[in-house]
Amino acid sequence: MKPVLLALVCGVLLFAAASVAFNLSGTKRRARALLVIYLVVLALLVVLELTTPANLGILPPTLVTPLWWVDLGFAVFLFSAGFFGCVLQLYNLADRGFSLRIMIDILGSPGGLTADEIMTGYSAGRGIPWMYQKRLDGLVATGLVRLADGQLFLTPKGERTARLFGGLQEFARVRPRKAAER
Repeated sequence: MKPVLLALVCGVLLFAAASVAFNLSGTKRRARALLVIYLVVLALLVVLELTTPANLGILPPTLVTPLWWVDLGFAVFLFSAGFFGCVLQLYNLADRGFSLRIMIDILGSPGGLTADEIMTGYSAGRGIPWMYQKRLDGLVATGLVRLADGQLFLTPKGERTARLFGGLQEFARVRPRKAAER
C-alpha cells in the first residue's frame, strides 16, 4: 500500500508543480519542462520510498510488503504510468489538440462559427496560419528541420524521428492514406 500512497502523493505534487510552472513562466518547450518536473518528482519519490518506514507509521502489517525493492519498483511503475499515461496525455490534448481548440473557439461564440471564421479566429483570433507557423517554428527550434531558401529540410535528427514514427504508424496501421489511395 505504501507504493500506491507515495505514487499518488507524488502524482498530485507533479500536477501542482507543472500547473504552477506553466502559469508563472512563459516557457515554449512545455513538454520538455514537464519531463524535467517528472524527473525531479521521480527522484523525490525514490528518496521518500527509501527513507520512510515500510508501514508509513499508519499502515497495518497486512498492507506492508517485506521487500523494499518490490515497493520501490511498484511505486516507480505506478508514478510513471500515471505520468506517461495520464498527465502527459492530458497536457498534450489540452495544449496541442487541434479539434479540441476548434471546439473551445466555437464554445466561446454563442452564435456558432463558419468555416472561414474558424480559419481566421482559431485559438483566440490567431488563426490557422498562426498554428501552422507555431508548429514549423517548433520543428526548427528543436532541430528536427532546417529552413533554407524558404524551404524546410529534415535534419538527421528529424529524419530519424520521421522514420521511427512513420514506421510505428505503419505498424499500427494509423498512417493517413494519400488522397489517391482513398
